[in-house]
Amino acid sequence: MAAFLILLISACAGRSSAPPSPGYERGGVPELRGVRILLLPLQLRTGGHPDFDRELEYALRQRPGGTDWVAPEAIRQVLARSPGTGILIDQLPVRPFLAGELLRVGDPLFGDLYRLGALVGASWALLPVEAKARTEGAAEAIELSAALLDVRTGSVVWYGVVEGSPGSPGALATSASAAEVLARRVSG
Repeated sequence: MAAFLILLISACAGRSSAPPSPGYERGGVPELRGVRILLLPLQLRTGGHPDFDRELEYALRQRPGGTDWVAPEAIRQVLARSPGTGILIDQLPVRPFLAGELLRVGDPLFGDLYRLGALVGASWALLPVEAKARTEGAAEAIELSAALLDVRTGSVVWYGVVEGSPGSPGALATSASAAEVLARRVSG
């Protein structure tokens, strides 16, 4: 019996969980028609265009459904009028998303999202976690991981990894492609 337990423990210890790849999803996107949602800025970037946040905002606003997206610039304006919050929306603690599956976020991220939601009257947040450029010959594609969270409970309602179409490295169109794929996924 002891040999069996040692064998079982060593088999489990040798497994390493690879990071999720494009097409990975956990949870589901609820109906967001008429809902007010914080659209947070991209937190971690390896490659891609610096204007990704604007491209994602544009892609989401072009989708039908009447979702009220509170863009990063509007959030920054609210925070400028509320300096005591100390929330840095460009530096949110998102590393736990990269370490494994999260069902609920804790503090300090939960507290930041809860306060932001209260400040702008939003009950949900779309958090673009990481954009990674993956080279395919002379082209690159952007892999984008993102989470949809309930800011009142900290629950991660949906987490997924999408990928845009291959294009020129660093080109705006390459990043815009990934933004469009994410927008289609979260807004039906």
